[in-house]
Amino acid sequence: MKAKYLFFVLLFILSFAADQGTKIWARNTLKPEGYPYYRRETVVPVKTVIKGFWEFRYSENPGSAFGLFRNMQGARTLLFVVGLVCLGVIGLWLYRVPNNAAWLAAKLGLLAGGAVGNIFDRVRFGRVTDFILWQITTSSGTHQWPTFNIADAALVIGVISILIDWPRDRLPKEDAPAPAAPAEPAK
Repeated sequence: MKAKYLFFVLLFILSFAADQGTKIWARNTLKPEGYPYYRRETVVPVKTVIKGFWEFRYSENPGSAFGLFRNMQGARTLLFVVGLVCLGVIGLWLYRVPNNAAWLAAKLGLLAGGAVGNIFDRVRFGRVTDFILWQITTSSGTHQWPTFNIADAALVIGVISILIDWPRDRLPKEDAPAPAAPAEPAK
């Protein structure tokens, strides 16, 4: 197996398995009984990782990132189709990646694993399970990042690493002839 495919598959499986495993844990551990129709006074289970900064708190997102398309008719279908188109683009990009660019294939594996993780939730449950909450408390109050999951993290890490390494990832094709060495000056 070519290195690029090996790295792609490894990162895809790692990100997808970590995402689905942690979502199963969140649904079994953090989901309040009767969610989302629990009584207001019900205490939503919270697991504190770092007090004041990082918690696990269950939520379900029928939309996309930051709750976009949450109340839009047909959002589930739209997001499913967008996810499939993105997977097609990732697959085409992987196919065109030179065999010696395993690091780029690994980043594409992260993207694909994250996309499939959230697509799987949308197909199976009609919404995406989120449970990671980052926050910071300052003198002006508590500021929270929208709740997310491992698939979202894999997508963000994949995109950021592609953007950071863009100049290095733009390698010439491995079949291209090497540039000619400069001729030595005559003596």
